[in-house]
Amino acid sequence: MSAVLALTAAAGCSADEEKDSGAPIIVPGEVGESSKTVAPESLKTPKDDYNDVDREFVEMMVPHHQQAVEMSALAAKHARASEVKGFASRISDTQRAEIDALQGWLETRGLPKASTTPTGEHVTHMQGMLTPAQMDELAAARGRAFDRLYVKRMIAHHEGAIAMADEALSSGIDTVNRAFAGDVMASQSAEVTRLRDILLTL
Repeated sequence: MSAVLALTAAAGCSADEEKDSGAPIIVPGEVGESSKTVAPESLKTPKDDYNDVDREFVEMMVPHHQQAVEMSALAAKHARASEVKGFASRISDTQRAEIDALQGWLETRGLPKASTTPTGEHVTHMQGMLTPAQMDELAAARGRAFDRLYVKRMIAHHEGAIAMADEALSSGIDTVNRAFAGDVMASQSAEVTRLRDILLTL
């Protein structure tokens, strides 16, 4: 995903490395806007050029993504429909990469790595998360019953991520983080549409 490339570039490279690379970076536009290509140096963000909304969004998206990875690992074992298995595989690959990039964003700014499980006040602020009981129910399901449950709960999970990204896009100030939030809104909105189409076939 383009936002992951931008997030990784800003989190893992120094300013000199970015200038030396010279490779353009594609940054997704906000909702309704097209993407644009920018020079790496234009994405430099001072370590203190972020606010609490940016930080909290990143800290919450790590465990949020981790749960999606765990849900998709169950799909690899228990799903019956090839469409569900294929979707789950893509979610796992994409969101693992995004977790690494998000942790890099925190590390670059001298912040502790985010927990992969919800902690503290984030528990009540994170939207779309499955409860432990709901995860247990998903783990116990098999075949078509699993497929339908996975899809329904992934839709809710994605909708929660979209709401969180909307807040980050509206109130965050970090350039790279806002680009990532915009990409989450666009990509996961498209995936919700795909999931609803899959659900009609199950």
